[in-house]
Amino acid sequence: MNKNFTQKYRFYSLILLIMTACTSNSAKSTKERQHLENLDESNGTQVTQESDSLELRLLSLGLVDVQSINSQIKVSLKYNTTDNFMKTNVYGGLKKAFLQKEVAEKLSKAQNELSRIDSTLYLLVYDAVRPLWVQWEMWNLLDSIPVHQRVKFVSNPKNGSLHNYGAAVDLTICDAHGMPLDMGAGFDDPREIAYPSKEAYFLQKGMLTREQIKNRQLLRKVMKSAGFVNIPTEWWHFNAFTRYQAKTKFEIVP
Repeated sequence: MNKNFTQKYRFYSLILLIMTACTSNSAKSTKERQHLENLDESNGTQVTQESDSLELRLLSLGLVDVQSINSQIKVSLKYNTTDNFMKTNVYGGLKKAFLQKEVAEKLSKAQNELSRIDSTLYLLVYDAVRPLWVQWEMWNLLDSIPVHQRVKFVSNPKNGSLHNYGAAVDLTICDAHGMPLDMGAGFDDPREIAYPSKEAYFLQKGMLTREQIKNRQLLRKVMKSAGFVNIPTEWWHFNAFTRYQAKTKFEIVP
């Protein structure tokens, strides 16, 4: 994957990051997505080759494509597009979501529980395993932000993230047309309105609706039924294991 884009985006300020995190359908994003779709033949071939190589490497490390475990699960990797808080594609042509097999099987159980509750709804994965080199790319893209603020957006790669083990997943719920349910805050939204721990407060203030919280609760319910744990600051992020358990069971994906 071309690493030369890092310098290009370093001028982004923290304020712009926060604003763009909440604006996933901007005109700029649309133009950039169209540009990616209109890559010339040689570039398109290169992206495909890089994607195939990465997929083979992930498979060789024992990870699995989640849709090979349960085809009902939908996938739309946000970091494969510019529709993310960095406005940068860091995954190249990778479109499949990979997890440790045990984690993917847990996710399949969550989908089965969701289907039992409502057969018209599906889990929609935004991010799954994140190789450590990608974590470093994301970390370095934000190097104009002080470390104590940067960790609000990306875990410090020196410490390792559960995503780096293939033991965490970012996701939402969508309908049969792929339309996500309204969660009251977007994916990667850094504001407190995205915090599960603050839902009662924002409901009282009228900034979250009961329907939005109900949607979040449904996601938590099906994920909890399969053994996942939500974190208090991101409605979309679920861990399959603790950091200690992940370290003892798996290796970080380099």
